[in-house]
Amino acid sequence: MDNPFVKYPGYLLRRASKSRMAQLAQHLEPLGVGVSEASILVLVGRNPGISQAECGRLLSIKRPNLNPIIRRFIERNLIISTKGQGRIQCLNLSESGEALAERITQEFEAQEARIYEAVPPHLRDELVPMLNALWWSQ
Repeated sequence: MDNPFVKYPGYLLRRASKSRMAQLAQHLEPLGVGVSEASILVLVGRNPGISQAECGRLLSIKRPNLNPIIRRFIERNLIISTKGQGRIQCLNLSESGEALAERITQEFEAQEARIYEAVPPHLRDELVPMLNALWWSQ
């Protein structure tokens, strides 16, 4: 069968992304979080006091989708939300949130290693600059 799409970089990027994100989701499942949830916990852990709005902006998660996740994290005692200036909600990890974020970070790093292993050695140094060029060029 002739698949004409295997010559299209956009198609290949989408397929590669879906494949690797599914693989990551599989490794995060035992921790009780999905990829977006895991990303939020790691981001909050690396940026204590980050506003909920900034968290959403950095991860491209819309407010209606972010609010219930943050609420669940607060209920699970993973995130502590404090009132900032005006209507701003500042986010910090609880002790259990920090422990989970550390385990998630280990899974993220293992996933990155799996990605690099799949790329031929002579292309590895080019991978991140090439992806950044595609992401940031308009």
